[in-house]
Amino acid sequence: MINQKIFRAYDIRGTYPDQLNEKVAYKIACAYVNKLKPKTVVVGRDIREASKKMFPKIINALIDNGVNVKDAGQMTNPMIGFAIFNYGFDGGLILSGSHNPIGYGGIKMFAKNAVTIPGEDKEIKKGTLEGCPVYSGPAGKLEKIDIVKDYIKFVRSMIDVKKLKRKKILLDPMYGSVGLILNNLLENLPVDRIDFQTKPDQKFGGLPEPNPLNPKIRKKTIELAKKKKPDFGVMWDGDGDRIFFIDEKGNFIDAPYIGALLMEVVAKKHPKANFIVDFRIIWPAQKAAKKIGIKLYTAKAGYRFLKEAMKKYNSTFASEMTAHYFFKETKYMDSGVIPFLMIWELISTTDKKLSELVAPYKKGHYMIKQRKYMIEDPSEIIAKLKKKYSEGQQDEKDGLTVGYKDWRFNFRPSHTEPAAKLNLEAKDKDLMTKKTKELNKLIIKK
Repeated sequence: MINQKIFRAYDIRGTYPDQLNEKVAYKIACAYVNKLKPKTVVVGRDIREASKKMFPKIINALIDNGVNVKDAGQMTNPMIGFAIFNYGFDGGLILSGSHNPIGYGGIKMFAKNAVTIPGEDKEIKKGTLEGCPVYSGPAGKLEKIDIVKDYIKFVRSMIDVKKLKRKKILLDPMYGSVGLILNNLLENLPVDRIDFQTKPDQKFGGLPEPNPLNPKIRKKTIELAKKKKPDFGVMWDGDGDRIFFIDEKGNFIDAPYIGALLMEVVAKKHPKANFIVDFRIIWPAQKAAKKIGIKLYTAKAGYRFLKEAMKKYNSTFASEMTAHYFFKETKYMDSGVIPFLMIWELISTTDKKLSELVAPYKKGHYMIKQRKYMIEDPSEIIAKLKKKYSEGQQDEKDGLTVGYKDWRFNFRPSHTEPAAKLNLEAKDKDLMTKKTKELNKLIIKK
C-alpha cells in the first residue's frame, strides 16, 4: 500500500524506503510518461543514498515505456530545469530529498520548458496508485550527458564577470550538491576561497539536515566567518536551490534583505519589469520596489506557486522568504548560484560591504524567525485569528495574512508537512515581541 502523503503540492517526497522506494519510484515514472507522452526526458539526482538507489528504476521505467533518456547524473536541483530548457527536452525528473533530513527521498517532475508538475497532480497520483496502460512498443534508448560546462557558462552569463573584484569568500555547501560544481563555477574568477563542508557526502557529514535556515546547523559556519573574516560568506542547502549570506562581520542576513538587493540588481538589467514576493515577509521588497520604481505582486509561498505567479504576471524576478530566488532567464526556476554571482558583482561595483548594502532595508524593520506549529488542520485557528484581528487588512490567498500600519503577520498551513507556520514583521522590536507572544498564546490555546 502506497502512503498517499508522498503526493505533495510541490513534488513527491517521503521517507526512504518505507514511503518512497524503488518500486514506488518505478510506478511514479510510468505515471509521468502516461501523462506527458514525452519522447526524450532528462534525468538527474542529488547526492543522497536514496536517490542513488531509486535512480536506476526511474530510468528503467522511462525506457520500458519507450522514452529516450538523457542521464545527466548527479546535479543541483536548478540544473535539471536548465537541462530541460537549454537542450529542448520534453521533460525532466530529478531525484532529490531537498533539505530534508537524511532519511528522506523525493522526486521533482517537469514538463517542457521546465514547467513544474505538482506531486499532487491527479493523473500522476492515479497512475501511481492504480497502474498505467501496458506499453507494447519499442524500448527507449539511454545516453549519458554532461551538462556542467554549459550550465556554468549560462549562470556566468547572468552577470558581467569582468566586473568581479577579488574577494575573500567563505563557501559552505553543507556537504551538498553545490560541491559538485563549485570548482567549475569559480575557475579563473578572482576569489580567495575559504572552503567549509564543500565535499559532497550522501550523509551530509553527519548534519541533522543540510538546511542553513536552521540556526543550529549554521552555527559552525558563523563561527568560522567571525574567525576568518571573509568579505562575505555563502551557504547553500543540500540540493543547491537556496542560498544564504553572511556579511563581513559574521552576521547571518535574513533572505528578505537579500531579495531586496537582488531586486535592485535585476532592475538595472530590466528597468520596466515587475517582481513577485510571497506573502510572509514583504516590507523590504516593497521598499526596494518603491526605490527602483517597479510593480510588485504577491504570491503564495512555495516554488511552484512563485513560478506560476511569474508566468501569470510576466515577471522577471521573484523572491521567497526562505531564500529561493527565481529568474525569467531560467524559465522561472529558482537558482542558488546566480544570486551568489549577482551579490558578488554588486559588492564589487559599489565598493560597499554587504552589511552596508542591506542596512537601508534592515533599518526600522524587525522580523521573527519563522515559527512552526505541529497542527495538521489549522482552519479553526485561522477562523479565530480572523475574528480577533478583524480591524486589520486581511487576505486569505495563503492562509491568513493580516496587516496593520506598524506590524503584520501571516499564518498558513505548510504544503510539505502536517504543520502551520507563523511569520511576523514590525517597525518596532518591542512591538514585534509583544505581538508574537500574543499570537503564540492564541495559536496554542486549546
